[in-house]
Amino acid sequence: MPFKPHVFQENIAGRVPETTAEILAQACGDYDTLTTPLQRARCIKTMMDALDQAVDGPTRQAIMQACGRQCIGASTLDKARKLARTAADLDDLLVKLNQVHIGGGHLRREGDVIHATYVRCYCGSVNQTKAPISATYCQCSCGWYRQLFETLLERPVTVELVGSIIQGDESCQFKIMIRDS
Repeated sequence: MPFKPHVFQENIAGRVPETTAEILAQACGDYDTLTTPLQRARCIKTMMDALDQAVDGPTRQAIMQACGRQCIGASTLDKARKLARTAADLDDLLVKLNQVHIGGGHLRREGDVIHATYVRCYCGSVNQTKAPISATYCQCSCGWYRQLFETLLERPVTVELVGSIIQGDESCQFKIMIRDS
């Protein structure tokens, strides 16, 4: 899914210092006028660098995960729910999700941890650049997975970024820890 400036702006509201909010608002406004993937990736890099400098890790994580939770489409969640209703158990559900490529197509479980891997970056706003972009940006995918699995499992999960293509790793890797209600 591509970067959505209006969603990002909604999620930074009240969470970042006013001067940073102004810088980010200007960058978001510029983003909509950019036409090439490289220009858009550079703009996102600028925004993430400003965010990294302005606020602490947990706040950055909360902002970007909120974006990711809003990024997952209702149709994707509906399709996943239908698969969940036909699945015998969690392992069967992961097989079904992999078959239709929801979650990257590489989901596997070890105990209470689901391992997820993207073999390519799915964000059209940054996947064309070779320049590293802050891992803060990938917290959006953590929020996407969190929304997916909290919806399907009807219980809280915690998602940890393990590796990121835009940080130079071979793949994007996540751990989805299933928590007790």
